[in-house]
Amino acid sequence: TGEWCGGIPALQKATEGYLEDYNAVSPKPMKLVLFLFAIEHVCRIARVLQMPRGNALLAGVGGSGRQSVTRLAAHIAEMEIFSIEVSKSYSMTDWREDLKTVLRLAGASGKPTVFLFADTQIKDESYLEDINGLLNAGEVPNLFPSDEKAQICDQVRDAARNEGAEGDGSPTTMFAYFVGRCRALLHICLAMSPIGDAFRRRLRMFPSLVNCCTIDWFRPWPADALDAVASTFLEEVEMEKHNRQSTVEMCKIFHESIRVMSDKFRTAERREIYVTPTSYLELIQTFQTLLARKRKEIDLVRRRYDNGLQQLEAAGTAVVSMQEELTALQPELIKAKQE
Repeated sequence: TGEWCGGIPALQKATEGYLEDYNAVSPKPMKLVLFLFAIEHVCRIARVLQMPRGNALLAGVGGSGRQSVTRLAAHIAEMEIFSIEVSKSYSMTDWREDLKTVLRLAGASGKPTVFLFADTQIKDESYLEDINGLLNAGEVPNLFPSDEKAQICDQVRDAARNEGAEGDGSPTTMFAYFVGRCRALLHICLAMSPIGDAFRRRLRMFPSLVNCCTIDWFRPWPADALDAVASTFLEEVEMEKHNRQSTVEMCKIFHESIRVMSDKFRTAERREIYVTPTSYLELIQTFQTLLARKRKEIDLVRRRYDNGLQQLEAAGTAVVSMQEELTALQPELIKAKQE
């Protein structure tokens, strides 16, 4: 992709252009810092999505940007993106309805669709069983009742006829065409965290998560990424240029040193302390909040000090004025005393 764009700078510029386009049309704009590390993941996922039956397993800790880069890659590949909204009242029925919706998008409407699903949305392990079926066969057994199957067959009949795949036109043939279309047009992207035993257990129970997916590992952010993120987020903060650069360097040092300390702690105590990109963003956010609070406190003290100086100056002026008045009244006082 870098060669097509004419080198890394042109690739960076093109990706930023796609991000601006996405933010212009999306109801939920993303504030992304497109350092080279992130652009590599965007390109990788976009390539997977453009492969026939391309699915992706995005393995990385929370906050590493898995879902954001997937949304951008789907936009670059000109695909619809679908994800579920899990709430306390979200049930198995809601899950099945969401699956029907995404399958109709791809199979019936013929829209290339990306189904973005995160492990934080797994309320029931049977969700993964359905995902396993989608990856393996392109369908979930017994998902559609007979009346909905008949409706789907009617929806895809024209498309099958145009492609010369109508065959005998039976419901079985039409539904098989629908399933084949789902496999061709639906791309599943699974954002999962490798932390803990759940990831290992799920991969063992559902082998399609590995066999039918291209795995993209999200490693810790490199130094240039930390630099770019801190510089971007601190760009809006009012401070001198050399102070801003020093702050960026300190944020990097804090993050890297804590990562080293967490490794030592794991070796010594056999306990895990995870230092994620979200931790880094929270560090920068905390610095901005603390800086704003301290500036507010100092501004308040300075205003009180200025007010006190003004009061003293006014009092001094009043004393001088009174002394002048007394000096002017002194001859009259002497005269009045004599009288």
